[in-house]
Amino acid sequence: MFKRIAALSALLTLAASAAFAASALDKDTLVAATESTYPPYESRNEKGELVGFDIELTETVAKKLGKKVEWLDMPFDSLIPALMSGKVDLVAAGMSATPERAKRVNFSAPYEISFSAFVTGVENPPQDTDALAGKIVAVQIGTVQENFARSLGNVEVKTFQKFDDCVREVVLGRAAATLMDIPVAKQYVQAKDFAGKVTVAFNKQITGADKAIAMPKQDEALTAAVNGVIEEMDKSGELAALRDKWFKE
Repeated sequence: MFKRIAALSALLTLAASAAFAASALDKDTLVAATESTYPPYESRNEKGELVGFDIELTETVAKKLGKKVEWLDMPFDSLIPALMSGKVDLVAAGMSATPERAKRVNFSAPYEISFSAFVTGVENPPQDTDALAGKIVAVQIGTVQENFARSLGNVEVKTFQKFDDCVREVVLGRAAATLMDIPVAKQYVQAKDFAGKVTVAFNKQITGADKAIAMPKQDEALTAAVNGVIEEMDKSGELAALRDKWFKE
């Protein structure tokens, strides 16, 4: 009985290992995951369609690899677990390629430098993080912004699934600040629901990790292929053109 169970367990482990050993390049369609409240990296337009820098970059990379893309929209803190479990083939979500994340997933070559902006109310905005001492800072759960806010040690951190909820907390006076990448902050400050109610108080580089596409740790073939396309796009000027399109002032 126990031998049968052990044998079955070994077979299941072998099957799982084999499934993970296969590269996503063997498929016609790549399953990509994102979190759609982070414009201009990713958001939804009036028709509910996914748009943004990460969306266009990923679909361009896939096309150059001869693949189609199927998108899944999920909470940010679910993205890496989905990648590690084999549910998705890659993550394109304005994600910073931190050393801690790189222990669990592969990252493409970086495609954008990451600086964060602190968004606050328009009245007497703080000039630095010291001015936030003893106050509430709203952040998206699972982000480098959450890690940075907690590292301050002198603020109360409130977490939310979506960045628009973080900004809304500031507007409602329930948080003194939130922080996000500079291009995203500019979008929210100008958004219809928030215009005139919030401002960018100051900018800060909170991590040395830049933006990159995340892929399964075991899929070296996919990582190499994606990196090859990004390098090609960088040399041709196509990547710079995408940045100019989505990150324009």
